[in-house]
Amino acid sequence: MQDNPLERFTDRVLETALVIFGFVGMLTPLLLWVTYSKFTFYLVLSVGIVDISAFVLLSWFFNARVKKRGGPAPTAGPRP
Repeated sequence: MQDNPLERFTDRVLETALVIFGFVGMLTPLLLWVTYSKFTFYLVLSVGIVDISAFVLLSWFFNARVKKRGGPAPTAGPRP
């Protein structure tokens, strides 16, 4: 039986990681705008791609974990 390593983290830790990844993803276009060399541009672009990919995968995992528990899926706002 294989244990998922992400199952050991609490919801608060995963939400904090999502906030950090989201913040870095938000800053990526701004940093691309002010880069002054090709090397820096591609470095920031690659970090941004890895960051956004990690954000998407982590949010998918977090949503699947909440659904597996039987709780309501996380929403962006209040439900009607």
